[in-house]
Amino acid sequence: MKWLVSLILLATFSFAHAQAWKTLPKGVRILGYRNVTTSKISSNFNRTGGESSLGTEVKLDGKTIDALSGYMLSQGLGMSQAGIDALQAGTYKVDAQAQFNVQGMGFGWGLTDKLMVYGEVAYYTAQIHARLKRTAGNTYKETAQIEEKTGNASSGAVAPNLRSAPDITENTIQSYITNGNGYKPLGDWYGTGYGDMETGLMYKAIDKGTTGLLLYPGVVLPTGRQDDPDILQDVGFGDGQYDFFGEMASGYLVNDALSFGSTFRYTYQAPTTKKLRVPTSRDNSLSNTKGDFTVKYGDKLNYMVNGTYKFNDWIAITPVYRFMYTAKSKYGSDFTAANQILAYNTDRMEHQAQMTATFSSITPFLKKQFLLPAQVNINAVQTIAGRNVPKATRFEIEFRMLF
Repeated sequence: MKWLVSLILLATFSFAHAQAWKTLPKGVRILGYRNVTTSKISSNFNRTGGESSLGTEVKLDGKTIDALSGYMLSQGLGMSQAGIDALQAGTYKVDAQAQFNVQGMGFGWGLTDKLMVYGEVAYYTAQIHARLKRTAGNTYKETAQIEEKTGNASSGAVAPNLRSAPDITENTIQSYITNGNGYKPLGDWYGTGYGDMETGLMYKAIDKGTTGLLLYPGVVLPTGRQDDPDILQDVGFGDGQYDFFGEMASGYLVNDALSFGSTFRYTYQAPTTKKLRVPTSRDNSLSNTKGDFTVKYGDKLNYMVNGTYKFNDWIAITPVYRFMYTAKSKYGSDFTAANQILAYNTDRMEHQAQMTATFSSITPFLKKQFLLPAQVNINAVQTIAGRNVPKATRFEIEFRMLF
């Protein structure tokens, strides 16, 4: 859950016109509003690229219980290996589902005919539904029978205790989460707040009429709400550190109706300090201990290519392919094992397909055929493949106005 929102962030408003390398003329301003709604997200692409449930399933078996208890079963009670292998307190599944609505505002201003400044920020509304279900019962009776057949004194003494052991229900697990580890109860979560703010410059480096190049450096400010280490099912709307990026956009105008464009962005995520839970194993993220960690999230690569076909001065369609990659994160603290556990499997990759329908009065305005220069984009975005990312569908509507 902690990484979910970072993968559903608003795409950059891209204040350039249809030609990807264009900037606003000197003194012209643009105001943009975007509303994004996701489908209900219930699955993700896992570390092998396969699709799996957004929630998690935990099997509380003999090996896990032995490890969590400091090997009390095998070393303290002398339980047989066959008994430990057969022991199961239960299997528990967290059914999780998430949905987001994001409203973004952006502003751009042409400082010269080649240079413009812009800024954007988003406001998030998130709903997380999480339900703990028990999908398999205990094997206390079967394990007791195995222990009775071993014939040794230690195993024979274990059997009566197994037969009278209390059943571990969903309420027991909830109590372990809250009373044993200090988390807030697992369940539904609702949150609102601002995300991180992005600002930067756009410079038209090359403009040859039918082709060109736009360069823009920028920074992402840590204005967004961060996730709470005491709430398992919450999400943050920002990741708590400064990001510095450089992007370039280029394109080719085939004729008045057809054009192509592409962008490439590299983002450096600066290190920051966070107070996090200290995990003890990859299989069990629950912990009753917190610690201070230096966190360096992995740098990002974003690539986008599109083609635009204009039916006339008013209507156009744009298919888009987008690739995003985030390198592995690094953690530093006095908890050496926890550093490696937290960093494990933190790289991410995503392939998106998008279709945009554009309704624009900008060209008619320039031809003095319409009163106001404005544009409406309707986007449908689908994650088609990836690794460690949610399988999400986004529906977006965006309004831009020049003045």
